[in-house]
Amino acid sequence: MKKFGFLFGMLLMAGVTFAQITQLKETTVESPKFIGQQIGFDSESDQGSSPICYYLKNNLKEQDYLDEGIVTVLFTINPDGTLSDFSITNSVSTTNDNAVLNCIKSTSGLWKAGKVNGESVEMQKEIYVHFVNPLTKSFETLAQDNILYAIKKIEKAKNIKSSVLYSANKADKKADKKLHSALFYLNEANKYKPEEPSVLFWQACAYEELGDEINKTEKLNQFLELTDLQYQAQIESVNILLN
Repeated sequence: MKKFGFLFGMLLMAGVTFAQITQLKETTVESPKFIGQQIGFDSESDQGSSPICYYLKNNLKEQDYLDEGIVTVLFTINPDGTLSDFSITNSVSTTNDNAVLNCIKSTSGLWKAGKVNGESVEMQKEIYVHFVNPLTKSFETLAQDNILYAIKKIEKAKNIKSSVLYSANKADKKADKKLHSALFYLNEANKYKPEEPSVLFWQACAYEELGDEINKTEKLNQFLELTDLQYQAQIESVNILLN
C-alpha cells in the first residue's frame, strides 16, 4: 500500500466547461452540434438542456427501466455528420445500455461536424445518461457507500493475510474472497460515479493484493490519466427518471 501513498493527494477531480468555440493560439476549434431536432422546451427545467440531451430525454423517458445508475457512451462524430466508433464506457445493465446506445445511433447523420480552422474534422463526444430513482439515495452517496464497503473488504483481506490464525493457503483463500467482494462493490460504485479516480485507485490496490499485476497496472494507468485533467472528449449529461 505504501507505493500508492503518493497518489492520495490526486483524488480530487476538477470540472472543466468548454465554450462552443475555443481559441487556442492561432487555432479555432468549433464543437460539433446536434441539428436533428428544432426543439420547443416542454418545461422550464428543459431550457438548460442541449439539443442532444433534450432529444435523448424525450426518446428514452417512455420506456421502463429497473436499474439506476449512469450509462456513458463514447462515440465519434465524423466530418459528414455521421457517427461511428460507439463504446459503452460505463454500464448499468443490458437494457439501459442498449436503450441509450440505440437512441444515440439513431442520430447518425443529424450532426454538424466539429471544425478546426474552418475545416470539418472528426471529434469524440461522451454522453452521460443518468437513470435516477427519486426515492433512493443520491448517486454521490450510493457511490461513496460502495467505496467504503470495498475499502473495509480490502483492509480485512490484509488483516487475514497477516493473521497467525490461518495457514498460508487458507489465509490466501479467505483474503481473495474478500478482495473479489471489494472489486464487486467498486464496480457498483462505478454505476453511480463513472471515471471516479478513487474507484480506480482502490481497484488497483485490490488487484495488487491479489497479485494481479496486469489489472493493477491497467487501473493505475487509468487513474493517472484521469487525474492529469487532460481534455479527451466533450461530455454532456441528461437525467431520466425511473417510473
